[in-house]
Amino acid sequence: MKNNTLCDDTQYLHYLSPTESGRMHDKKVADEYPLHLPAGSVLRQDLGLLGHRPPGVLVEMPHKKPPKGELTFSQKLYNQLLSPLRVVIEHVHSGIKRLRMVRDKLRVRGDWFRDTVMVVACGLHNLRVRSPHRAYLAHERANPAN
Repeated sequence: MKNNTLCDDTQYLHYLSPTESGRMHDKKVADEYPLHLPAGSVLRQDLGLLGHRPPGVLVEMPHKKPPKGELTFSQKLYNQLLSPLRVVIEHVHSGIKRLRMVRDKLRVRGDWFRDTVMVVACGLHNLRVRSPHRAYLAHERANPAN
């Protein structure tokens, strides 16, 4: 099963696409359920969405190594600068998958059940991210000298 997600720098999940078959490509899911983002916003996406460019949005995507070739120094540097920003997205996905039902194979047959489990997992992740016990992390990011 596959979903597309949209989150911000604080790991808060803003959008969850409907659940699709794992055989459907990421770009096809993104094209089928288009996002209407404000003009001038920045969208960080991975190489699975190559060619997906919503109008009026700046897309940040790592460079792909060409077949039988190497990346240039500037492309490698760009990928290294983009990597810490993309780690936030991976933390969101791991936060969603803390609910083990999302990670493991579900034996219940209803598609509605899979969707409900995913929505609950995303809601729990957002609750955990907005928790006051976790508020110190945002303060540390804002003041790295302290």
